[in-house]
Amino acid sequence: MSAAPILAILAPLSASAEQAISHRLMPQTFSLTDSNLQARIWSDQVPEMLKFRKYLQSTPGGADKPLVGVVYTSSFEIEGKQIVVSVISNNCANAGGVPDLLFCPARVASLSAGKLEVLAGIPDLLVTVSETEAPQSSARKATIATYDPQTHQIAFANVDGNERTELPQKVVVR
Repeated sequence: MSAAPILAILAPLSASAEQAISHRLMPQTFSLTDSNLQARIWSDQVPEMLKFRKYLQSTPGGADKPLVGVVYTSSFEIEGKQIVVSVISNNCANAGGVPDLLFCPARVASLSAGKLEVLAGIPDLLVTVSETEAPQSSARKATIATYDPQTHQIAFANVDGNERTELPQKVVVR
């Protein structure tokens, strides 16, 4: 038996052995005045956010307000690239009075050799914004991003205790 048929048999086995990878979206502050990864992903939003934060600083008692934004983020290493999921807390909408849930803008970006490419934008991802400081393993409420190597997609879900709600948004990563 030659090596080609053996490799043909083993290739599907190794591909099916790849498992999905899930990460909780974690809160992260980022400077609105520096060139950092999150500021680059949201470069079109940063000027308006900076203007608003400076306004807050000018109000009585606001001088200590830092010039920062907040994102809920996670990243994956996929085929030598860093894939970043970033949900910005700016311009979020209430989720019909449901506590701890907001509809927020999200982006999935690829970073390779310093080059940033936004792969997709989601205008209204339903995200959990509570228990922000809880460790990943103990959080009862969280938004989860899952990369499936079989489909090359990132999917999203919200978890509340033992209940998991899959969200309809998916992003293809190539």
